Amino acid sequence: MFSSERIFGIINFCLTFISILIFIFIFLIYIKLFKEKRQNNVSILLTMNTTLSAFLTSLTVLIMVSSNLFKGILLTNIDFCFVFGLFYDIFECSIYYSYSLQAFYRLIRINYYTNRSLLSLKLYQMLIIIQWLIIILLLFPTILLKWYIRLPTENYCLIPYTNIIGSIYLIIILYSIPLLTIILIYILITKYIRTTRIIRINERQRNLRDLTILKRIIITVSILIILRFPTIIFILFGLINGYLYKLTYTIVGLVTSLCLIFISIIIILMTNQFKKEIFKYFNSNNNQIHPTNNNQTHPTTNQRLSIRDN
Repeated sequence: MFSSERIFGIINFCLTFISILIFIFIFLIYIKLFKEKRQNNVSILLTMNTTLSAFLTSLTVLIMVSSNLFKGILLTNIDFCFVFGLFYDIFECSIYYSYSLQAFYRLIRINYYTNRSLLSLKLYQMLIIIQWLIIILLLFPTILLKWYIRLPTENYCLIPYTNIIGSIYLIIILYSIPLLTIILIYILITKYIRTTRIIRINERQRNLRDLTILKRIIITVSILIILRFPTIIFILFGLINGYLYKLTYTIVGLVTSLCLIFISIIIILMTNQFKKEIFKYFNSNNNQIHPTNNNQTHPTTNQRLSIRDN
């Protein structure tokens, strides 16, 4: 019989593998759009930044789960194990910050749409690089402070939930700053839309569309944070009881895998180009002409002779 840890580990492995397959599928759609030169816009670029962040997070989770299932492959070099834990936090953090960057783009499109330089592709390429650099700078001190350890119940390294200062720091950096940034941008946009009276119909429609997308971003980030509540619950459990539940990191890992699948589906649903390509693919398969029975489509020899005679 498998232990509960191993069963959870296998389920976690399968879910993470599914999320990786979906992200690869998204990359393939993007490559198709790239070849057809239909992807050259900021919105798609920012979406792919989120996709890359989630994909890299999925890979790190898969390797961590594999380390649990297959003799601790991450523990062969403990220093690398610490750095790998840092990579996981960087990639996960980049998911939330990438959504903040998407919200910022919507703010610029609505409030400063006349300034074309603020909507240029090169600007957001640079901002994506800056986003990654900021995350690395914010999280790099955690490894200098030696907060990463080999978790007692797992075969990989992370900042343990028993490290209260480290856990609070991660909660602030990973979740609080991006969510507050997105909410602030939403407030600025709604205030601008309500105070602006003279506006053309096409601009109003575009603003409402961007505002709808921003609402979806807020809902997405909020759900992701809500799904992270087990982490906070386990931290409180550890504080009250002085120890962590033995399946703490296994359950949190399972929640992480579900979050990654949720992100992959939301990326597809929120991106019209991706949805169109998927619908086009399935419609083309459904509309294929199937060969019919030869006896029904072609007259027999006797029938052809009788026609000729007539």
